[in-house]
Amino acid sequence: PLDNEYERELLDKFSNVSRAVVLAVLAAAVVQGLLAGVGFYFALTPGGPIFLLMMTTMVLSVVPFVGAAGVWIPTCIWIYLYQERVVDGVIVTGDPLTAILLAVYCGGVVSTIDNLIKPLVLHGQSNLHPLLALMSVLGGVKALGPVGILVGPMLVAFIHALLVMVNKELRLLSSGDV
Repeated sequence: PLDNEYERELLDKFSNVSRAVVLAVLAAAVVQGLLAGVGFYFALTPGGPIFLLMMTTMVLSVVPFVGAAGVWIPTCIWIYLYQERVVDGVIVTGDPLTAILLAVYCGGVVSTIDNLIKPLVLHGQSNLHPLLALMSVLGGVKALGPVGILVGPMLVAFIHALLVMVNKELRLLSSGDV
């Protein structure tokens, strides 16, 4: 049993955090897709399906454990084995150097940028500390799987709100204003 004021506070917190989590996931997906598109633009031959790969990266980056790597790893393999290039007037199949450079770029930048974007957006929208936001997302995914991306930050925000409420009540009890 909670006072109506506390119920309203928890509902507001739930609303803010759920909105922030969805916004964080979408923002990270867009940034990952755009960064991957830049890499694909420089790695693929002209006329390659850059826009399709970029959009697929955006969609798959929302999926936990698959993410952007579900697009850039097969693309790197294809470039390594099958992309045609002209060397000294001869068409050569396979471009190992470009594939390795793209893999390093995508592994180092594209797949890790969501670890920066999500905590920053969660911090700005839900007033969670960036480290706490990151840990809540990672812990939520580890404990609950894909749904943990949403549930982890919400649980942390609720616990924080409840601790603030308990602290407020304890202050009221200690001052004798009950």
